[in-house]
Amino acid sequence: MEILEVNDTQYAGFFPKPSHVFNTAGFNALNAAKCDGVHYLVFKDSKVRLGIVLGIRNNKANTPFSAPFGGFEPASDDIRLSQIDAALEALIRWAKAKNLDGIKIVPPPFFYNQNFLHKLDNCLFRAGYDKANIELNYQFPTFKLDEDYQTTIWYNARKNLKRSLQAGLSFSKLDAANGKEAYDVIAQNRSERGFPLRMTWEQVQATTAIIPADFFLVKKDSEPVAAAVVFYVAHQIAQVIYWGDLPKFSEHKTMNFLSYSLFKYYSENGIAMIDIGPSTEDSVPNYGLCEFKESIGCDLNIKTEYFKKTN
Repeated sequence: MEILEVNDTQYAGFFPKPSHVFNTAGFNALNAAKCDGVHYLVFKDSKVRLGIVLGIRNNKANTPFSAPFGGFEPASDDIRLSQIDAALEALIRWAKAKNLDGIKIVPPPFFYNQNFLHKLDNCLFRAGYDKANIELNYQFPTFKLDEDYQTTIWYNARKNLKRSLQAGLSFSKLDAANGKEAYDVIAQNRSERGFPLRMTWEQVQATTAIIPADFFLVKKDSEPVAAAVVFYVAHQIAQVIYWGDLPKFSEHKTMNFLSYSLFKYYSENGIAMIDIGPSTEDSVPNYGLCEFKESIGCDLNIKTEYFKKTN
């Protein structure tokens, strides 16, 4: 297995329809300034088998370097275990030739490409990669939003949703020109709770020029109380990038209303899965977030960070 090191335009030619948006050449080129250098690698024997985009930071190769996940991109659905093994061997040789100290790989949760990602997990383990972190990821399959939904969720979630539906809240989708209204609510939420907001509004705008996105707002008596920013990240998968409410309105159970409204919207618009993201950081759970997401009917997957020293 040989490695072809190409530029972003060439990489896009090899992988015109990657399995998720964070593996696109365009997204990684947009964020290239966030690391010391970006390498677009294509793995080839008799034909192209895999690709990977790596950002160098602290003399380590990272995928992703500015996204929730990245990882290898298969060129076809019939990728074989032996081909993944050969690509991993070639990647180690490449990293050593660059005098890099290590490789960090964070693939998507398994539901993004189940067969390939399970193969990759096995190959990474056998190649000597350590599982540096195992995050708990939450997602909602929209088929669950049926006539029995409210009877199957946790009792407290059922009670809170009923309360929110009686509170006179409204849910609306904003056009892109008004998306900052949703972003500002989320920024206020983060500020009041003391949590960082990693993307500026300008960065959100730049990203949505590449990734299709939706902006949503919940109001109470014409006043914004909760919001969400959602990206279309893969076939029939939408990912909640940001969501949140204003704490002073929490008595109306605005997050229960927002989550239910999002589930309903995407269920009606042909999305099979809503990725709500992890509720752990460096494997440590935020118990409140975990319980909230489980209470409203989310399923769990794992998102694993793999690391291997190369020097």
